[in-house]
Amino acid sequence: MIGGILRFAQSLTAFGNPTPASYLRFIARKESPMHICWSFRNRLALIRIPLRWNFKKKTEEMNNCRETFEYRGPDPLTNPYLLFAGIAVAIKYGLENPKEALNIAEDLHVEEAGKRKRLKNLPRSATNLQKPKKDKKYYEADNVFPKILIDKIIDKLKAYKDKDLWKNLADKPEKIENLLKQYLHNG
Repeated sequence: MIGGILRFAQSLTAFGNPTPASYLRFIARKESPMHICWSFRNRLALIRIPLRWNFKKKTEEMNNCRETFEYRGPDPLTNPYLLFAGIAVAIKYGLENPKEALNIAEDLHVEEAGKRKRLKNLPRSATNLQKPKKDKKYYEADNVFPKILIDKIIDKLKAYKDKDLWKNLADKPEKIENLLKQYLHNG
C-alpha cells in the first residue's frame, strides 16, 4: 500500500491539493510533508507510521490493528471523493505489483535525519504538476475516473499560473494572508 501511494505521490497532489494555497505548506521546518518518502518519526515524510511495525510481514500475520499509517499530503481544501478514489488506485497498483511496491517502499524509507537520501520533493506549485497526465491511464482504468476529469483537473491547476508563488511570497505575511483568504472560505 505504501509503495503504491509513494509511486503515485506527485499525481495524488492534483486531488489532495487543489489550490495555490495548498502548496505553500510543502516546505521544510513546518512539520508538514515535503519529501516523497515514508518514516516512523520524520514529520517531513509524506507517509508517517505512528506506531512502529514491520511492513515485511506475511499477509497472514498482518491482523494487528496498530498497523496503520498517515498519508500527510492532502489539505482541508481537498475533494475527499476524488482523493480517496486516487488513493484506492494507488493502493491497487501497489497490491497488484508487490515487488515494485516493496522496492519503492524500501528505497523511500527514511529512518533518521542524519542518513539523508536524495529524495524527490512534493510539487511546489499547482502549475508544476506533470505527473497526473502520465498516470492518467491508471486513474481512468476500470472507469474509476471519467476520461475528461483528469484533463479538467490539470487544466484548472495550470490556470493558476503559480509556478514561483512560494518564492514571491517569502517573507510577505500580508500577501500570504490575502492568498489564504482568497481560497479559504470560512463563514
